[in-house]
Amino acid sequence: MGWAHLAREAARYDVSFLSSWVPAMLSGTVEETLFPEAPPDDRDLLRHGVLPPARKRAIFARTLEEVVMPGLEKFGIDGAPARAWLSARIR
Repeated sequence: MGWAHLAREAARYDVSFLSSWVPAMLSGTVEETLFPEAPPDDRDLLRHGVLPPARKRAIFARTLEEVVMPGLEKFGIDGAPARAWLSARIR
């Protein structure tokens, strides 16, 4: 969902119910291969612009924690379910 669309809806309606749907939305947009058990990190690929799996996971997690969840919370959507979803995948 776009931030502008969410802002418009949040101004008119209570969108807090979305908190329970965020984990499903994340699961539907993120491949589980982002969270492999023992990811291979091929450093040679980095010079060609291919990030190692660990780096991709770190960027993804940080973006959720510092951008997405605070943005959702700004509109009254509890970030706890999304944090639990992320925590279950990044240990």
